[in-house]
Amino acid sequence: MENNDNLQKYSKKINALDSLENIAIELRNIHIDVENIYEDIQNHKSSFIYKTIFYILFSISFIVFAIHFFKSGFNYSIFFIVLLIMYLFYYIYNIKKTIRENIKTRISEKIDPENPEFLNNRINYISEGIKVTIQRAIVTRNFYIIFFPLMSFTLIDILKGPFDFKGYLATFIVAALIGGVFWYYYFRNDIIDIESDIEDLNNLKQRIKKISD
Repeated sequence: MENNDNLQKYSKKINALDSLENIAIELRNIHIDVENIYEDIQNHKSSFIYKTIFYILFSISFIVFAIHFFKSGFNYSIFFIVLLIMYLFYYIYNIKKTIRENIKTRISEKIDPENPEFLNNRINYISEGIKVTIQRAIVTRNFYIIFFPLMSFTLIDILKGPFDFKGYLATFIVAALIGGVFWYYYFRNDIIDIESDIEDLNNLKQRIKKISD
């Protein structure tokens, strides 16, 4: 009888150890999934990418508008330059505001993939960064939709102009349709892809919750 009791105790201990090991394995797998998402964001969807392409068009637009202004004198290009600078201030303010409102989690330098609290903090940290990236992508998209047609219109005027009113109108319509529509759908796919990463991270949080419970 005593042997049976001892056997049951040992069996319970073994089952408990097996259960703990299974939990640890599941948490490590979740950690791998989290880091894979993070690596994909860093390589293909980071804020730095959108920051770079914003300043590329900003620089090109400013140069084109400035050349047009010095070549043609006081005209619509000075208005475009003012709009450009105003959007730059809006861009900086908007991104700083988004960072201030979203980046709140402080991640520990100690990596502990079997700790649910560490994993939840890691997921929150990445999700907050993604929200900033999404906002940066949206503001950059709007910038391209507005200023790519204006820059194209001004560049065509430098190279082929001046035109009569109908020529200017046709040039602007073509630039707006091609530039505006193209960039809307180009960034739309990126934003949808990035938003799906937040959904994936939320699903991983749910898995952690189930394991912890």
